[in-house]
Amino acid sequence: MKHRICVITGSRADYGLLRETLFRLRDMEQISLDLVVTGSHLSSSFGNTETEILKDGFSAYGRVPIPLGNDGKEDMAKATGAALSIFADYFHQNRPEALLVLGDRYEILAAVIAAHMMGIPIAHISGGDITEGAVDNAIRHSITKMSVLHFPGCSHSARRIIQMGEDPSMVFNVGEPGVENCLKTQFMTRQELEESVGFSGVRGNYSVVTFHPETMGNNTEGEQVRSLIRAMDYFSDMSYIITLANADAGGHEINALWEAEGEKHKNWLVVPSLGVRRYLSAVKNSCMVIGNSSSGIVEAPALRVPTVNIGDRQKGREMAESVICCEPETEMICKAMEKALNPVFREKSREVHSPFGDGRTSEQIVSILIQKLDGGEMDLEKPFFDITPVGALNRDGFGRSTTN
Repeated sequence: MKHRICVITGSRADYGLLRETLFRLRDMEQISLDLVVTGSHLSSSFGNTETEILKDGFSAYGRVPIPLGNDGKEDMAKATGAALSIFADYFHQNRPEALLVLGDRYEILAAVIAAHMMGIPIAHISGGDITEGAVDNAIRHSITKMSVLHFPGCSHSARRIIQMGEDPSMVFNVGEPGVENCLKTQFMTRQELEESVGFSGVRGNYSVVTFHPETMGNNTEGEQVRSLIRAMDYFSDMSYIITLANADAGGHEINALWEAEGEKHKNWLVVPSLGVRRYLSAVKNSCMVIGNSSSGIVEAPALRVPTVNIGDRQKGREMAESVICCEPETEMICKAMEKALNPVFREKSREVHSPFGDGRTSEQIVSILIQKLDGGEMDLEKPFFDITPVGALNRDGFGRSTTN
């Protein structure tokens, strides 16, 4: 009997990270894969990234359109509520044995809430991370608490998941899928990339830029991007490949700025999405990755490329020594870019150690998932794992003092 596994992808970001796991699940005799495509994949505003899924050979999948809302935080909340109802209907008609999800997006939260309430066990990839500048931080932890099986990307994240009361026997540090992508991708040459994207700027020095809203901030996305643009203009001999922001509150404002400024800058290429192979090829041949995307934290260090990480969106995450953090101010961004271009720092970046695994992520996820399903271990009635036994707590709820 096959195990029916549902996997949901809602954006270019999570699909790129799920690809290798999806390929393995699709090819396993023990698995019946139920792939669901939703969110910004189905929107022309975000590049119709569903086409990348089709190019990868996935044709028999469910399309679940959900409202993406406008550009306000209240719109994200309303979209989450609407998506919850839609996914409840989907799972009622297409009930899997388990749901596998990645990350921390609001559309994934909606699907997870529906599955949890309907008694569908959940396996979660990349839980336990910290991103203090985004609402995704609390969403990610919420998904963790509704999940039975956990696949964090580093040891610190695994420890946090256990600290949240999850059973250590169901927490597996498998590394980040982005590292596996870096090791398995057949990279394009600069010439191939130029021909594919139609941008001659990749012949010389260029950087890759992605800037998402800080959804825990005070709606200052526009000014932060303007500060970044001023810094980019300071390095006038540099070309830039800019990928647009995702479907978060404030994303439309950011994208409008990029597109308007892109008309004025001949040394820019502004695109909704590049796809996994083109994006990683662009990063590999670049001078640096600039912005606040998780790809600057995970993929860029794995490709030995410096990162200029701006602002608080990724604050709290485990970071390699090739990541330079700075405030979203023009002067600070310029200093960080100068450091990234320094030959000594670039050489150091080529020798950096990534804390996010050895590239065997998808192999481990599929093997462990099948093992747990075969053994009937995906139990919804999970106990709370106390790091400190309850008997060792004092009346205030803290650990017992070792002094008299």
